[in-house]
Amino acid sequence: MVTLIGAAGWAGPFVQTPNAGGSGYAVEHVSVRADDRVTTATLYLPEGDEQVPGVVFGAGSGTAPALYTNYGAALATNGFTVLVAGQTRELEAGRPIYWEMRRDTSDIFESAADDYANWAAYLASHPRVDEDRLVFGGHSGGANSAYRVAYRRPEVDGVVAIAGRFPPETDDPFPTNLLLATGSEDSLVPPSKLANVSAELTGTALKPGQQVGSFADGTATRVTVAEGATHLSESDNPELVRETTDWALRSVGESPPATLGISVRSIGSVLTQFLFGLVGVLAATALAKRGLTGRLDDRQRRDGLVALAWLAGFAVVLHTTVSQRVYHVGPTPEQTVKYVLLGGLVLGIGLLLDRAASALSWDDSRSVSTLLDLGFLFVPAGAFVLVSTQFVTFQLVTTVVLSSVVLAVLTAVLAELAVLKVERRIRWSAVGVAALWLLPAVVPPYL
Repeated sequence: MVTLIGAAGWAGPFVQTPNAGGSGYAVEHVSVRADDRVTTATLYLPEGDEQVPGVVFGAGSGTAPALYTNYGAALATNGFTVLVAGQTRELEAGRPIYWEMRRDTSDIFESAADDYANWAAYLASHPRVDEDRLVFGGHSGGANSAYRVAYRRPEVDGVVAIAGRFPPETDDPFPTNLLLATGSEDSLVPPSKLANVSAELTGTALKPGQQVGSFADGTATRVTVAEGATHLSESDNPELVRETTDWALRSVGESPPATLGISVRSIGSVLTQFLFGLVGVLAATALAKRGLTGRLDDRQRRDGLVALAWLAGFAVVLHTTVSQRVYHVGPTPEQTVKYVLLGGLVLGIGLLLDRAASALSWDDSRSVSTLLDLGFLFVPAGAFVLVSTQFVTFQLVTTVVLSSVVLAVLTAVLAELAVLKVERRIRWSAVGVAALWLLPAVVPPYL
């Protein structure tokens, strides 16, 4: 029954809301290369072959284009070609550098703006885009860059800045239509901050819901606050997705339809789908153990099949939910150094703990066996995080948060395999493979 409930909860969204923004568009994953740098991006193309207006949307710092699927889909559904741009990496000998530390942040805004300008040039040159009808947008770090590039390209039709708290220091008035937005619960960019930003850019401190200027002459400015939205949930907030689409349409001279045809899928619903799937996989693993008991006398072979069944089911659930819609968590084979480091830590610490447990029979005690399991998982993971971030504070905090989520899931799996009495070496091997698969993906490349 638990397996069926989990499977139903995982499969339900595919039937009910297969796309975040409806039909009528295609999606391509592209790489934008310029100035010895490369950006991973997602391109949304509306149906047809005629030229349409374009939107460049910069993802927040360290996030992935998948997190902004709702924006790309909604804008494409309403006739825009959309480039949602994510992480940018340096090129060395024609290949991306996937693991580099940057301690000097003095030029970080200008460097990010240069990347954004490259994205704008890429989209403007696309055969499906009318280069005279462009809108810039972004969230958090992406919004900070959108401000700056608008000054470089004052002919842009409009800007949507969601939670952008660092506008450029300039006395020149903002050159185009500007939508400033944030969430009422955004602690990084509270509504009061937008009043300051609007005053800096336009000379008028606007209140939430207030709008001044005209789209006709490119002076329209508005402040929008989404009730209940936090900095993270702004990436899937229905009000902000609709406001962004409406503003983009008005900026390029189009009248928004009565209904924008937008269906927003929240991060919460994706995580719920993942959790249902995970519970289903855990329950199915228990069923596999029960079904194989008595049919296979070879314990190692039986336990190995159980561990493989879990690993396969987990991979399917993860890559149809979180990796597809929020953040790609999975193998990144080009990051060789990370895999060698983590693999060496997992293997070395695992062998030491296994030898100690075998020599002293420590795993006869359930409590001690649990401590050994946790030590196998957390000691190499903790060492990997500390070495990979080189103790740089903001990098360490981000990585600890992301890796803690991964470790919480793997701890639950390790506990179930222990309860099912899967042999220690086999359960460690399965969870070790999963850790090696997942952890390098959530250590951001700090550029």
